Amino acid sequence: MSLIKVKGSSISGALAAVDGSALTGISSTSFGFWSTTGFKATRHSGNHTFSDATVTTLALSNEDYDNGNNYNTSTYKYVVPSTGQYFFIFNVAMEAGTDNEGLEWNAGIYIGSASDPKLRTNFNSKNSRFRKMNLCNSGTLPLNQNDELIMKVYCDRSDNNQPFWQGGQNPIMTYWEGWRIN
Repeated sequence: MSLIKVKGSSISGALAAVDGSALTGISSTSFGFWSTTGFKATRHSGNHTFSDATVTTLALSNEDYDNGNNYNTSTYKYVVPSTGQYFFIFNVAMEAGTDNEGLEWNAGIYIGSASDPKLRTNFNSKNSRFRKMNLCNSGTLPLNQNDELIMKVYCDRSDNNQPFWQGGQNPIMTYWEGWRIN
């Protein structure tokens, strides 16, 4: 069904289907961070180093918003408040720390103690190596109430030195955000 806007200057204005029938229940409070389930986790200062070639929890200790208090800034977990479909987006700005050292890069959202991320991005440079990488992805996940989600990262420098992900930039380049869409 196609939608057309028939009056108003924002999404909360009246909406109608192409056939002219009225639509109900659509407003700026029915999706996005305005909902009671949205959150955005960031880190407002400092970079975070982690061990080479090790899957590591992304320690995002700030909340830009957390409607419903479902993200924990100490454990870095998001606890799903109710069963439904959720939309997530993330970006991780990572550095190998030295030119031409980053070989393989990963970031993803894990459910509970699973070893396989449910929403992920991966870059394997094979024979080329890079110093910096932005890993980003977005998508939907069907989740159950009380599922615990956690963001994790991985960088293989192949030299046992520590890579890091960046915090404290302006604009914020490392973040994890999500909300329930139905």
